[in-house]
Parts: sequence; C-alpha cells; structure tokens
Amino acid sequence: MRLTRPSHEFSPEAGLTRWYRTRSLGRRLVDQLTAQLSKDLEHIFGYYTVVTGPDIGLPFNQLGKTQRVFRLHSYEPFATGSGIVEGEANALPFATDSLDALVLCHTLDTTSAPHDVLRECQRVLVPNGHLIIISFNALSIWGCMNWVRRLLPGRNGRVRGQGSRRLCDWLSLLGFATADPRFLASFSPKGRGRVGRLMDRIDQWLVNLNSPSGAVLVMHARKRVSQYLDSTSLVNQRTRLISIPLAKSQDGVPVPREVSRAQSEPLEPTP
Repeated sequence: MRLTRPSHEFSPEAGLTRWYRTRSLGRRLVDQLTAQLSKDLEHIFGYYTVVTGPDIGLPFNQLGKTQRVFRLHSYEPFATGSGIVEGEANALPFATDSLDALVLCHTLDTTSAPHDVLRECQRVLVPNGHLIIISFNALSIWGCMNWVRRLLPGRNGRVRGQGSRRLCDWLSLLGFATADPRFLASFSPKGRGRVGRLMDRIDQWLVNLNSPSGAVLVMHARKRVSQYLDSTSLVNQRTRLISIPLAKSQDGVPVPREVSRAQSEPLEPTP
C-alpha cells in the first residue's frame, strides 16, 4: 500500500524551513537576522507580539520584549504549545488595535495576496504599533538566480522576493512610516580556508555598508496615528456665532443719521 505525504510538507513554508536548516546561506542568515532583530525588538514594549511565517530558527521568545509572543501557524497541524495560534495571515484572528508588534517572516514571499496581509497588519496593530517585515530581496543576486529558476518547468511554486521600493509604496498607502531597509547576507559561506575567510569579510563589510545586494531585507515600519473626525460631533460642538442684522440695501451711498439731522435744521448765520 502506497502512502501519501501530508500536503503541508510540500508547502512553501515547509520548504523555507528546510532551506534555512540545510543551506549554508540559510544558517548565515539566521545569525545575521538574530543580530538585526535584537536591535529592532529591543525598544518595542507592550503586551503582545505575533510572528507569522515559517519557523526558521529565530529565537523570538528571547528577542521579544513584550509580555507575550505568539506564533501564527497555518500549515503546521501538529504544532503544539502555549504560544501557538492557528489562522491565516490574510485573515488574522485578532481584534482590531490589539497587537503591539507584528513580525512577517517571509509571509509576503509565500502568500498569493500580499496586499490583504498588509491590510490585516494595519487593522490589528495599535496606533504607533510596530511592523517588521523579513523578505527575500528581489533585486539581489539571490533574487536574480531565483527568477531564472522560476523559468524552468515545474518551478512556478517557488517563493518570490519583494523589492524595497515596492514595499515602501504599499506601506505608505496604508499609513505606515518606514525606516530604511537593512540588507543581509550577500554571499554564502565558501569553505573554511583563506578564500572562505576573505568572502566572510567581504560579506560582513557589505552588511555594515548596507549594500542592496543582500539576499534578505528587513524593513521596520510603524503605524501612524490618525485622528478620525466625526462631522456630526463637529456640528454639535461648533461655537455659536452672534447674529448681526444687516441693513436693507438702498440706492446710492447711505448717509449717517447725524449728518441727515444737521442738514434738515436751518443753519445759523455766523457773526
């Protein structure tokens, strides 16, 4: 009898999990992402942080400064734990204005509706809430190679990277203020010899330079505070104006009352 594997094993999220655990570039990215997220999450306080996307080995429970850190799972039916929440990224099972921070870990790379995901993020974040996006860089060396691989037959289901400018435009339309993206890991490790150490130094130099050739970008955005004004309340609270009666329009130039009296009385002769 032939057994079929569960469908979640062939999902893009599961493929990304294996890629980060087995590839040398993935392991380098985990180290650099951990260092970068420790800076981004250091000053984010509050009650709740939610992480979406595949589990690539980032220690969010240690990096997060909020009271609770939850992980949203949509493809892992056997995931258990106190911080596991079942749901979809384009329909988050959270109330409006309830989350202090939200981390999209390659969620935009694997979803077919990235705009819906960002709209949900805008809905569930509190005013001044933090949104951190981890995505493959479409304009990097990895992005060019991935674009070539997608042209091959049977590779249409691979993940897609995002461009930093396009992400900034999407977030700006939704009312987010964005910082400059950080680019990580331009090259994968090449052995342990002299050439490998030289490539490691070049890669670290490019990371410090924030070169856009990095395979992964990290974008930190913040939800702007917008005050929605109610027109009915403005009408009720409007200051009452003093009514001033207007004179009737007459032909010619109006003459003051004092001047008309003086003209009606006879003038006394001067001595």
